[in-house]
Amino acid sequence: MNRLGSAGIKSLVITVATAFLFVVAVLLDLQYLYLMAVALAVLPLASYTLAYFFATRFAASREHSATVPEGRRLSVTLEVVSQGGLPQSAVQVVDTIPAELINPDTPNALTTPAPLPTWDGATGSRTDFVEPQYRGVYKLGPARLVSTDPLGLFSFSANLPIETELVVLPEPLAALDKSAGGEGARGVRERDGKTRRGEGMEFHGVREYQQGDPLRRVHWPTSARTGKLAVIEFERAYQQDICIVMDLTAGTNYGRGRDSTLEYAVKVAATLADRTLRAGGGVRLLTQHDNLAVKPREADPEAARFRLFDRLARLKCDADTPLAPSLTAARTVTDGGTHYAVLTSYGEPGLLAFLADRVRHGDSVVVYFFEPTSFGGVPKGGVLSPAVAGKSATLRVIECGTHSPWKEGGRNLEYLLRDDS
Repeated sequence: MNRLGSAGIKSLVITVATAFLFVVAVLLDLQYLYLMAVALAVLPLASYTLAYFFATRFAASREHSATVPEGRRLSVTLEVVSQGGLPQSAVQVVDTIPAELINPDTPNALTTPAPLPTWDGATGSRTDFVEPQYRGVYKLGPARLVSTDPLGLFSFSANLPIETELVVLPEPLAALDKSAGGEGARGVRERDGKTRRGEGMEFHGVREYQQGDPLRRVHWPTSARTGKLAVIEFERAYQQDICIVMDLTAGTNYGRGRDSTLEYAVKVAATLADRTLRAGGGVRLLTQHDNLAVKPREADPEAARFRLFDRLARLKCDADTPLAPSLTAARTVTDGGTHYAVLTSYGEPGLLAFLADRVRHGDSVVVYFFEPTSFGGVPKGGVLSPAVAGKSATLRVIECGTHSPWKEGGRNLEYLLRDDS
């Protein structure tokens, strides 16, 4: 039992001792026992008064990484320093951690006061671990410290005004097979030409046939010379850029927590951006607030990627204006033949008209529509039709639960993000 937890036992001992001395003093009529009983009775009050007027002052600091991908474990170290007052043989501390950062398997681990394991009377620290459940910007702190009077009978609470920010970056869905989202173990797939401008594929070499290779790629001269089937292997020469359009209209985020349309949309956007960047393409993020571009040949590609994912981590559905005017204004910075990936839960008429116009001008469009009713919401706008932008557009309806990014590794959602067959 720690010192702070023994306050009840100490109070009981003092009470019993005081009563015993008083009884003995009465029975034996000994004046000094009366004085001892009185002194013992007022001892808790004296200890409380001393701690109250000479309270210990504390300062704190918190150390942790400024950013972390969602689902990754992160250590958070809180250091406490005594700055005068009565010496403390033991202190307890509890940090303020948002519920989204706490592992659901141990919900009480970070919400109850616990002793500082390294406390030496002047300094000490406590390290906890958080596991962010989904992306966002979170405030940690303030912390609360519990100390005692010299006898350990009374507890005193003090707030430590230390607050820090943690940015949780969205984690892209991993391709469930080597062919999803780009190159596979046997070169480029048959359908890869759909995502490129021009030819988009270059000759890489000839290798031995493996089960699953298309027969039309058999290289007959090599096969005849070696007596074994051989196939032509291509490599990706150019990956078409993608323009990710996210609708942040206020009132169109349906659902709660990570089971909401916005969180699903951010997961889709992060996955599309990650796969395009890895394949050598460029990414542009367009919202009512943003026009952020990451070019294929950035001077510092990792820094550019971080800027994009940091922005995805901070997105909120708080725009007062619809999406279509922002797209029209940004049209001057996009090239002809742009590939649009539009993420929305709102069938805005202006958006549908814009998409139809872009398809007529040769752009390709894939609309990811997050079905509001499946998230427990009432749609603010109309329902998107598969023919919304013409025959070249693709509509993919994403539903809560069915396409959860956090169930079975996001298998069903990942399947929707693969190239069209």
